[in-house]
Amino acid sequence: MEWHIISGDYPPKPGGVSDYTYRLAQALARADEDVHVWTAAYRDDVPFIKGVEVHLLPSRFGLPWLRALSRGLPENGREGTILVQYVPHMYGWKAMNLAFCFWMALQKKKRKIWVMFHEVAFPFMSGQPLKHSLLAAVHRVMAWIVLRSASKSFTSIDSYRTLLLRLAPPRASVGFMRLFSNVPYNSSLNDPDGCQFEMVKTGPTLGMFSSFGSDICALLDANLPDVLENSSANVLLVGPGANFIQKFTQRFPQFKDRLFTTGRVSALSAGSYIQSCDVLLQLYPDGASGARGTFVAALASGVPVVTTAGPQTEALLISGGAIALAENNPKSIATLIQHLLTDTVRARRIGAAGQRLYENHFDIDIAVATLLGKKPTKTALRRVARSA
Repeated sequence: MEWHIISGDYPPKPGGVSDYTYRLAQALARADEDVHVWTAAYRDDVPFIKGVEVHLLPSRFGLPWLRALSRGLPENGREGTILVQYVPHMYGWKAMNLAFCFWMALQKKKRKIWVMFHEVAFPFMSGQPLKHSLLAAVHRVMAWIVLRSASKSFTSIDSYRTLLLRLAPPRASVGFMRLFSNVPYNSSLNDPDGCQFEMVKTGPTLGMFSSFGSDICALLDANLPDVLENSSANVLLVGPGANFIQKFTQRFPQFKDRLFTTGRVSALSAGSYIQSCDVLLQLYPDGASGARGTFVAALASGVPVVTTAGPQTEALLISGGAIALAENNPKSIATLIQHLLTDTVRARRIGAAGQRLYENHFDIDIAVATLLGKKPTKTALRRVARSA
């Protein structure tokens, strides 16, 4: 089958959807599918994947981009599938690219369009600025149009699916396709990016995998002092954590020698750093969620994950002991981390359970099988059996 994957982001541009699109294209090509990626030009040094042709479009998501996309795609798209990676803020126009949504609506009669909703809409929240309410409303209009343009739609978590079903036409199908890890835990897939980071282990290591945006840094600011005061662990920030460390250690200079960062690393290179940790701390403002690529990657690593629940946390994640769930306060988080650092048997059990949960529900084989309309292979189950 021929696949035409449209994505606003693609390597070498960093980002979760960029890495996701790369790995999905790679997996489809390995399944002997004919794969084309259509993306806005970031740089022309896109990574080569055997069996994948990358088409670079104008860098801004305006009318020239849409014209180039229309001219490049086969006229008779019924023989293949257009798979749109949808994030409302990824296609420019101040996160309100209605033109792209209308373009999809115009394709409905001549091309088969499937859509993966990585995100749906900005939330409505009490007391939010008027511009945020406008953004939330426009995003729902955009999703309403896209849902009527697509013959199949997918998303990754319950709350997204619930919203999509409210916006979708009657009897529309919105399926699950849970996010897989963008980090491959297989040394043959690693793509060294020149990072020379080294940390001499003098004790246990608490890690966190993140892009360290302001919301995540605020959570670390609130919780790390208790964690560091109540354990002997060093902290490794896997990702661009230098700015956070600089600001944090200005306030807490006593912890200066216990915080380290790899700096920005590609997802293909992050696996060895993540798996060098004894425990991972993954905190999010809306709770642990399968829509968070960094959380899914942590789950896949086999390292025990400490996190908290929130509005986006599904029952799937908190059943079966697959994560170490703390109450949402610094003392509870610090206490749980210290228990896992000292009770290695319990830590290994949680890590293995998290990895099994990942393999059974999130693995990339499952996503490919969903797209191809096949049953997932037994590859994931064999990996789990070997690690048990």
